Amino acid sequence: MKFGERGGRLGVAVASCIVAFAVTACSADASSTQENPGDVRTVQHAFGETSIPVDPQRVAVLDGDRTLEAVVALGVQPVAAVKPPLTGDYAPVVRARLADEPVDIGSADSDIDIEALTAAEPDLIVMRTEGEDSRELFDRVAPIAPTVVVDYTPASWQRTLEQVADVFDQRDEAENLLADYRRTVDQSQARAPREGSTLTIARVRADSLRYMTQDGSFPYSVLADLGYRAPAQQDRGSDEVQTVDVSPELIDVLDADDIVLLTDAGTEDAVAQLRQNPLFTGLDARVTELPSKDYLFGNVLTAQALVETASELGG
Repeated sequence: MKFGERGGRLGVAVASCIVAFAVTACSADASSTQENPGDVRTVQHAFGETSIPVDPQRVAVLDGDRTLEAVVALGVQPVAAVKPPLTGDYAPVVRARLADEPVDIGSADSDIDIEALTAAEPDLIVMRTEGEDSRELFDRVAPIAPTVVVDYTPASWQRTLEQVADVFDQRDEAENLLADYRRTVDQSQARAPREGSTLTIARVRADSLRYMTQDGSFPYSVLADLGYRAPAQQDRGSDEVQTVDVSPELIDVLDADDIVLLTDAGTEDAVAQLRQNPLFTGLDARVTELPSKDYLFGNVLTAQALVETASELGG
């Protein structure tokens, strides 16, 4: 073999290696380009914008009922969460979807256990606010892990679900959940109240009685979808006015065709006292008792359950 021929073949071989290396390098760069941008994405939220993992694995939720329910409804399993201060436990519809017990990190926004939250090693923290009231808490927890803030009002629970879905890039799943809810409402039209009938939703506590406003409270936002309306003598409410206290001598403000009593745990005596009160019995309303821990706050899961429970009403 002549040197020139051998050199030519060597040159071809070297060139082939260079091309192969270049192709391999380009493939590696392309693979890297496809994988790395998916690691983190930026989301807008109530307090600005935050870069979060695309697929967070250790989510902490600083709200044990309303926001947590939206998170769990979307199939996300929290590693840490606060316990609802009202009941000390998660709503049944939430607990039914928890694969494991979340680390207990407190019972209210003002009582977050920062040490327990840090020890849980979250890669994403989800919290809620009703304005700027939680800014201080945000500043405390944001250094622990990327934190997003959901702007929450009880009557706007559907918007809460959509915000949480945006955080987890699950808007389609949220739409499916809301479509299921709307179907349940449509199927419940046979149980809808007669035209012009009225409904009071009252919460009985050990030391107080109050009604839930039509335009401000979570349970009424659901029952209104079935066609229920509050009596004219009640404050319609707003995001700022979710409940109105009722004094013992003005119980007639509850007067309606149907009254739903949301009862707290340990209020059996208060409920019995109310139902024996001549001013209350004189209202001649159909009365249904429901546990407040199941229906007072929540999101799409509780809304669905409340619509299904509405068959107990006499409307």
